[in-house]
Amino acid sequence: MRGFQILLLLAAMHLAGGALGAQASSQDKGRADARLTIAGDRVVGAELVATFEMGDYEVSEGMYASINVDVMERPEGQRPDIQTGYPWTRLVFNAPGIYELRFRLNQVSKSSCGGVDAVLLLETTRVLEIAPAEGVR
Repeated sequence: MRGFQILLLLAAMHLAGGALGAQASSQDKGRADARLTIAGDRVVGAELVATFEMGDYEVSEGMYASINVDVMERPEGQRPDIQTGYPWTRLVFNAPGIYELRFRLNQVSKSSCGGVDAVLLLETTRVLEIAPAEGVR
């Protein structure tokens, strides 16, 4: 029964967060000292590296970082290749255009009872414009 109550609570929080997220999508969520930087040439086929910077914060022993990248908007065609990892996530775009990506970094721990606890460290949405590769027409 307790598991079902937790599931209902998480579902309610998700629905409330979705409504709030639609109103405040330009604001980052999570720790105040958390940042995401994206480096690399924004052209088709080039590798971009998204780096999660946490200041002095370190993921505690016995816990791990979980990265999720959701492609919210993209041009038609193949989805970008995304290899998640902490602190670096690699992105390669296969088509030119405007992409809207939501990045989420959570600290996850597992209890001895089989459940998990996730703490949001950073959630941010970025819009990237990817140009065609040179020489491609």
